Amino acid sequence: QVKVLRSMKPLRLEDVVIGQYKSHTKGGITYPGYTEDKTVPKGSLTPTFAAAALFINNARWDGVPFLMKAGKALHTKQAEIRVQFRHVPGNLYKGSFGTDLDRATNELVIRVQPDEGIYLKINNKIPGL
Repeated sequence: QVKVLRSMKPLRLEDVVIGQYKSHTKGGITYPGYTEDKTVPKGSLTPTFAAAALFINNARWDGVPFLMKAGKALHTKQAEIRVQFRHVPGNLYKGSFGTDLDRATNELVIRVQPDEGIYLKINNKIPGL
């Protein structure tokens, strides 16, 4: 709604990351960088990727970041909404495995395209371990 958009904090430079893809080789295939395209001026500083953290000034969404990412020539072409749930204090895994496997948060993913769908990623423990 317009009310929510109006209550967004102004974006600061510290909340934004920009970049430009470079040439690289993967699996024996060389992918050209952005400035290697013949239609792009040499030395161009035009960003091809941006990520921003948006915050809303109201009681319901206080302290909750809304992360937006967009880019050109990324590994996959997709549009999705990811809701990452808060980390729960206490580590279920440290005693059994001696590692911090509990770092990943539970997440609800709503994929808009290319293959529409909804799935829930749950971090849980193998029974008995």
